[in-house]
Amino acid sequence: MLSYCRGMPDLELRHLRYLVAVGEAGSITRAAERLMITQPALSRALRALERTVGVTLLVRSHRRTELTPAGEALLAEAREIVEHARRAVERAQGARADTVTLRVSVAECDVAAVSARCRAFEEENLGVRVHMVPRDWMLPPDDLRAGESDVTFLRDCYDRRDLTADLLALNSRSVLLSTNHHLASREKLTVGDLSDEAVTHWAGMSKAQADHWAGADVDGHPWRRGPLVHTSSDVLNAVILGRAIAFAHGSTLPDALPGIRIRPVEGLSPSRLEVATSARSTNVHARRFVRYMRNRWDSKDG
Repeated sequence: MLSYCRGMPDLELRHLRYLVAVGEAGSITRAAERLMITQPALSRALRALERTVGVTLLVRSHRRTELTPAGEALLAEAREIVEHARRAVERAQGARADTVTLRVSVAECDVAAVSARCRAFEEENLGVRVHMVPRDWMLPPDDLRAGESDVTFLRDCYDRRDLTADLLALNSRSVLLSTNHHLASREKLTVGDLSDEAVTHWAGMSKAQADHWAGADVDGHPWRRGPLVHTSSDVLNAVILGRAIAFAHGSTLPDALPGIRIRPVEGLSPSRLEVATSARSTNVHARRFVRYMRNRWDSKDG
């Protein structure tokens, strides 16, 4: 046995779980009911725990059971130990040979929102592990067509060849203006107010993507190309320096950006978030994943 284990009491996990139940219920009687064991059996287990740690953990009365300072100290650790044990079991179950890995690609701007929902999906589907791969939001979903991904989240994608896509959300878009821009003091703008402004232009955009990015996809108005950009930092710098404006969807915008005013725009098309699989896919886990996302995602703007 390793030296650091010598002299350490042999705690039973169930005893710690019982202590947590008593701490939450406030009495042995109510805790026994929650645990679905008899009150005498719970009392014996708690006395065994006290003997193991060598201190009094509980002060018992007819109406209530209170924790001693030592009991409070152990309770705080017991909650974490019980939770860690639960997670360890789930991870062990997830590491079984029959565990399925679902390959999911997602636009970089949506990683945070998608990641949280993927974890929730894994918790409800213990036999499925989700492996997320961030991707450039402008690139066509060729990874899905080539079978490199099982599911892809699409952000404003106009190339849906051989895909089955489900709409998850429509996010309103706002305009980013320099604080020195002559329209920055306006609380609300229209597409017409901005039709003569130069707009940042991403390298590699298709015409449909570019028109959407420039806010010209609804009325088809001609628009002026501003600086060519390759990263989000390029976009922000162009706006701050007053060289162009830009449009962005609200789900990725902070409340404020230094040197920039964020304003709503009437008449601007929303940003679309979709989840897609290959039209030829027969992956039942991918279909279950898509169905889960469709049912759980708040499709309201946000």
